[in-house]
Amino acid sequence: MAIPKVFISSTCYDLKYIRENLKYFVKTLGYEPILSEDGSIFYNPAQHTQDACLTEIPNSQLFVLIIGGRYGGKYQQQEESVTNMEYREAVRLHIPVFALVESAVYNDHHLYSKNLHNDKIKIGDIKFPSVDSVKIFSFIDEVRKNGVNNALVPFRDFGDIESYLRQQWAGMMFSFLSEKNEQKRVEDTLNALSKMNSTIEMLSKQILVSVGTEDAKIDAALYEEMIASEAIRDFSYWKVRPTPVHILVNGSFRTCAKSLNVDFRIDEDDKGISISPSGKISRKKFDNSSNEYKALRQKLVDILKEAGTTPERYLSKRPRIEEET
Repeated sequence: MAIPKVFISSTCYDLKYIRENLKYFVKTLGYEPILSEDGSIFYNPAQHTQDACLTEIPNSQLFVLIIGGRYGGKYQQQEESVTNMEYREAVRLHIPVFALVESAVYNDHHLYSKNLHNDKIKIGDIKFPSVDSVKIFSFIDEVRKNGVNNALVPFRDFGDIESYLRQQWAGMMFSFLSEKNEQKRVEDTLNALSKMNSTIEMLSKQILVSVGTEDAKIDAALYEEMIASEAIRDFSYWKVRPTPVHILVNGSFRTCAKSLNVDFRIDEDDKGISISPSGKISRKKFDNSSNEYKALRQKLVDILKEAGTTPERYLSKRPRIEEET
């Protein structure tokens, strides 16, 4: 069974014990930690050892960045550090990044930012006790200014790191499951819309029964209005197909549902706008559907009025529809 790989990026020597604890923590979750000093990275003889670390990042599903007080070795004599380049590679590959910074470094960065544009102070003359290079502050700025995935959390000890990662990864799992549920809802909606074809077939049947008559035009206009209504699409969730007769006879969404033998229940605890095939409907969705239904019913009455007839006269000519429903 495939398991998530967690790439742990930081300077090694000053954060040795943090990295060891992270390795153990990741393993307890059933994930695979990837650390440069642990033999889990393949060092291709044809590559620079620093490139080998970057090559391993695409194989990871999570990226943990720990920023301490040492800037670390430069990446192949460039200005950027190896850790900096590992981070950029993870961002480029859209791998979720969980970045943490030592509290002392975080506080010094705040002081650095406050005085960066102070003309009375030479920022290069300030000695920051928690860092060996002000380039660390530029690295912090790079993380924080990223357009997305730019959270940077200070920590005092490993307990803070463990607590943060547990919460974040639990939240990630919750988000994943929620998105899957939302995808299922979308699929249910598409299925419901496809079932509207049955209504169209019903319309065709009615037109064939009364082809060439004024009644056919009225039926077509009524069904066309119904097909466009959100309230009718809601009924399709419950696998029922109301006709113009149902709409004209029943004054509300609730009574129409009952006439179609739908035993729905309002979920007062659901604060969203949801409806399910099992008969559950949120209060907000029910209120919206009720308003949509009233508006639809009035439109059907107006269509009959424009056609020179009334709901009573229309219904009197439709005993067969009532029998079928």
